[in-house]
This record gives sequence, structure tokens and C-alpha cells, in this order.
Amino acid sequence: MFALTVDRRDSRADAEWLDMREHLDACRRNLPRPLVAWDITAGDELQALYDDAAPALQAVLALADAGSWHVGLGVGDVDRPLAQAARENTGAAFVAAREAVQAAKDAGGPAVRGGEWAERADALLGLLCAVRERRTDSGAAAVALAETGMTQQQMAKHLGITQSSVSRRLDAALWHQEHAAREALTAVLELADGAAAAPPRRSPARSTSRLATSTPVEHGHGHSARQDAPAQTTHAVSSRGGTPS
Repeated sequence: MFALTVDRRDSRADAEWLDMREHLDACRRNLPRPLVAWDITAGDELQALYDDAAPALQAVLALADAGSWHVGLGVGDVDRPLAQAARENTGAAFVAAREAVQAAKDAGGPAVRGGEWAERADALLGLLCAVRERRTDSGAAAVALAETGMTQQQMAKHLGITQSSVSRRLDAALWHQEHAAREALTAVLELADGAAAAPPRRSPARSTSRLATSTPVEHGHGHSARQDAPAQTTHAVSSRGGTPS
């Protein structure tokens, strides 16, 4: 499972204008639908639970692009049965999400916690976010259109530029590399989830010791967004012009 906890940046300074209900409605409206709906868990904090890595990652990237949240993703089991409100649920995923959002505050970018594979996912996520942050406005606009599934020909018409210009903008924005990296990151998150759900493995040394003490020994016996086809990707919401999913 994937618990997503987000904390509003500079919420104390903006307390007079902070309307968490408005932000909650925006998350419910614009982000992929989670297993347990977005909920206010504290004065300036929102939380949701996803059971699929791809939409969880899509939500993380959209919130990171907005630049207004500390974003923490926790991977792990959750206690059953699930409550309808995110704030009423417990389990390892929620503990990891709490650790992740604190790490996000310290690092200044989204964080993933929840075991060895989650740490690897965290490194990939940092690289992916760095690529997205360094895009120009024109590159971000081209990527936002590519993420809707438009072909380059359609994008060129929409932007009022040539198709070759669209291609150059996508290349400069590292769009094709990001798409491949996002697929890889999704796979690593799935591995993290699988590792969290698997029963703990017995130590080989301990197993051998038990076998030696419990089993008698009998001696004497041996044993690209393409030019003519839409880009294949998920939708992401960006403060720089992304299209709501």
C-alpha cells in the first residue's frame, strides 16, 4: 500500500488565508482517485491511501510540481479493516509516510520511506523531480500537452509553432527520458510494496543452527512522444500548465 501524507509549506505564515477545505477539494477533484479518499488529518496536512504505484506516483509528481506541499510517500502494510477516513487508518505505510513527510521538509523535495526498495525509489524520485524543476516554461507547456495524449502535430497546432519546434522542446525538456524513468520508478515502487507485504525471511545462519540442534545426525551415510502517435503516459497536474486528470 502507498500512504501519501502532504503538509502545506509555510502554513503558519499563511494561516490567515489558509483554507484546507479548498485544498482538500482540489486534491479530490484533480488527483487520481485513491483507495481511501483524501482527508484532512491535521490543521495543515492532507492524507490519502493508494493501492497502486502508478496513480500514487502521479499524485506525488503533481503535488511536487505545485510547489506548495511537503510530500511524503510511505510504502508498507496497513491494518485491516480499512476505515473510510484516512486519518482513522493505521499501519506501517502510514508510519513510513510520516517519516517521509518529515524527510521531505528536511530535503526540500518529495521523499519515499518504507524499506530498502523504498530508499531506492526515493533516489529515483529525487532525480525525476530535478528534471521537471529545471524545465523552461515552454518546455513544461509542451510536456503538459504530451501528457494529455496529443500527437506532436496536434501540439504544434495548439501552440502555434511548427512540429519540428515541438520535437525540439520535448527533447530539451527530456520528456522521453522522463517517461522511461517514470516507468522504472513505478516498477521500483511495486517492488517496495511487494517486499513490505512479504513475510520476513529467516536468517540462513539461524535456520542452519536450528537444523543442527533439532535434527539427529546419522553417521556413515552420505547425502517518444512520436510524431504520429500520442505519448503514452499518465496525466499530471502542474502549476505550470498541466492538464487535470
